[in-house]
Amino acid sequence: MKRRELIQHLALITGAALSPSVVQAMINGIDGRVTIQNPVLSDSQRATCSVLAEMVIPRTDTPGALDAGVPHFIELMVSDWYTPTERQIFLDGLATLDSHCQTKFGSPFLSCTEEHRIAALTHMEALGADYKSQTSAAPMSKEVDENVPFFGKLKELTVIGYYTSEVGAKQELIYQPMPMEYRDIDFREVGRQWSS
Repeated sequence: MKRRELIQHLALITGAALSPSVVQAMINGIDGRVTIQNPVLSDSQRATCSVLAEMVIPRTDTPGALDAGVPHFIELMVSDWYTPTERQIFLDGLATLDSHCQTKFGSPFLSCTEEHRIAALTHMEALGADYKSQTSAAPMSKEVDENVPFFGKLKELTVIGYYTSEVGAKQELIYQPMPMEYRDIDFREVGRQWSS
């Protein structure tokens, strides 16, 4: 699959146009194994991103976000590829999440119970639910929408980081690098989407 096709498929999976920063990183072949040049996350923020990524894509009968190295991918994108506006929205979202947990549950996000973490993430999703982009919704649009709320950015980075990882492509999806033939496949027989 060519990068442009992969980007279009990932836009369909996330249900939205991809951030131009993410698209640019993917076009340049960036993946989660790259060294972060300008780290901006604190240890606490890094740990929070790890918990959040695993909440979005938990380990089940297939590997989860942690297994795929998604937290590193999130930090890479936020630190080295996001615009200053995107980065600030993401960092403010982490701060808002902690503040909400402190006010509602009496402790920061990382010290909350699983039930409280789920409630807090649901709250963050609700905060961004009414957001309407002022740019084109086309997956490959050149229009920049830097203002997607925190939860949208988190979900986008988690899904893209997961499905562009070796774990996501080969263990979650059915990986066939060169099918060399065209044939109709009954989805019920394979149980997962194909990647190549």
